[in-house]
Amino acid sequence: MTYSVAVFAYDGCFISGIAGPLDVYNIANTHHRVLEGDDASPLFSWKLYSQDGKPVKTSTGLLMPVDGHINDLHKSDICVIPGMDHVYGNEVVEYARRLNKNIGGWLRRLHSENTTLAANCSGAFILAEAGLLNKKEATTSWWLAHHFKNNYPLVKLKLNKMVTEDDNVFCSGAVTAYLHQAISIIEKFTGQEIANRCAKTLLLHTRDASQAPYIPLSTRIDKMDSVVHQAIVWMTDNLNKDTNLDELASHLAVSPRTFIRRFNQSTGKPPKKYLQQLRINEAKRLLENSDLSIDDITNRVGYTDVSSFRRLFKREVDLSPTEYRKHFSSMEY
Repeated sequence: MTYSVAVFAYDGCFISGIAGPLDVYNIANTHHRVLEGDDASPLFSWKLYSQDGKPVKTSTGLLMPVDGHINDLHKSDICVIPGMDHVYGNEVVEYARRLNKNIGGWLRRLHSENTTLAANCSGAFILAEAGLLNKKEATTSWWLAHHFKNNYPLVKLKLNKMVTEDDNVFCSGAVTAYLHQAISIIEKFTGQEIANRCAKTLLLHTRDASQAPYIPLSTRIDKMDSVVHQAIVWMTDNLNKDTNLDELASHLAVSPRTFIRRFNQSTGKPPKKYLQQLRINEAKRLLENSDLSIDDITNRVGYTDVSSFRRLFKREVDLSPTEYRKHFSSMEY
């Protein structure tokens, strides 16, 4: 059986978000031929569609020809929605809203006909605008989390996940997470053997894949509260100290309750959680750029129990400190 893949191409989309998944499906076809013989029918076939049936200008400026208008597509097993080029998160929201006016109904029809929808990177915003992620788990590019949460509160955003699947809707994290998503879809349609062969061909570690190791703590605050700013500066300069938040609030001449409320409003996190993430962020930096022992790093970021710190780091980053250093260290050993 050959499964059909429709790719929605649009101006400004990442060319890799089109070609990348199709390369993976083509690799699956190759492995199938090796296993079943050259006369075996391909596992996947694909066509590209645009809003008007005309070629689209991708994010690189290259023109991408398509096979037809979206209305020419009557049925497909899989529909891929690539991510879009952007500088600011609000651009993604605005573009997704414009696209939704023309393709929202089309996407909802495909979903109602049991088409597997696969949004890559910022493509999740397009599905969210169409209402197809409401009350479902989803993920997207980690740097777009703030805009996603604010605009789509009904979606269960699982930012640490590289790939989510809920009600036949797949989402993948930042940019090349489409590779992990394509492997997951191949496994769904053809089984584990072909999926594993593809992952090995791509040198891809798919088990428990997570965005968490790549996510830095964002210290950008759209509406900077002066009290919160002072608190963050103090926390950053005193990571190795035992911080009493009540005393910090008093130092800033506000009550603890007011401090927590204003901190939450500015950062979206309580002070204790933000401080924890500052410490994790600094630990990441030291693991990447120094040869300090884990014990020394633990002390430098304000913890005394190394075992507890290791567990906390693993929980927050999805890698142990040692594993993180192995993946990201710039030091030569």
